[in-house]
Amino acid sequence: PACFSQYFWWIAQQFPISRNLQIVGIAAICWALWKIQNRACFEQKLIRSPAEIICYACAFLRYWAGLQSGVDKTNLLAGVAALQAEAQVP
Repeated sequence: PACFSQYFWWIAQQFPISRNLQIVGIAAICWALWKIQNRACFEQKLIRSPAEIICYACAFLRYWAGLQSGVDKTNLLAGVAALQAEAQVP
C-alpha cells in the first residue's frame, strides 16, 4: 500500500477485523521499523533479512494480544500466525 487508506482497504480484504485492530497491526509494524532503525544507528547491527521486521512486529502483537480479551485477543493471535506464515514463504 502507498498510503494508510490503501492499507486499511487492503487489510480489510485480507482479515475481517475491526479498525482498532487494523491500527494495532500498523502500529506494530511501525514500532518494529523504529526499533530496527535504532539498532542499526546506535548499535551498528543491521538486519540480515526483511523477515526480521516481521518477527519484531509479531513479538509486539503477541505481547499486545496478552493485554486483550475475547475476540480481539483471538484475532491478534490469528494475525500473528498469518504474518509469520507469510514471512516464511520463500
